[in-house]
Amino acid sequence: MSKAVAVLGAEAALGFGLTGVEVIRVTDRASARTVLLEAVDNGEHGLVIVEEALLEGLSDADRNALFQRNVPLVIPVRLDLRWASEGKAAEDDYVAKLIRHAVGYQLNIQL
Repeated sequence: MSKAVAVLGAEAALGFGLTGVEVIRVTDRASARTVLLEAVDNGEHGLVIVEEALLEGLSDADRNALFQRNVPLVIPVRLDLRWASEGKAAEDDYVAKLIRHAVGYQLNIQL
């Protein structure tokens, strides 16, 4: 049975640890690269959650290799979100990017 793992910085790891998901804490982008590549290649994981900021340390080739895979599914999560007053939140296409990655093409959702 495939497992889920989250590769996160120290602060985010505390919260994700409460969910019961296996969490691997990394201290910098270089160690994140090593851990991510190991997590996707070991065959144990069906889902790899990674803090989006940690992906910035990857080369384009490494990043493309991660997102071209079907198993495990690599899901970046953005953790720098902040509460904003109603009507003051900046427009964001974060959810659209997640859907595009999962589905394979752009969906235009109008609310």
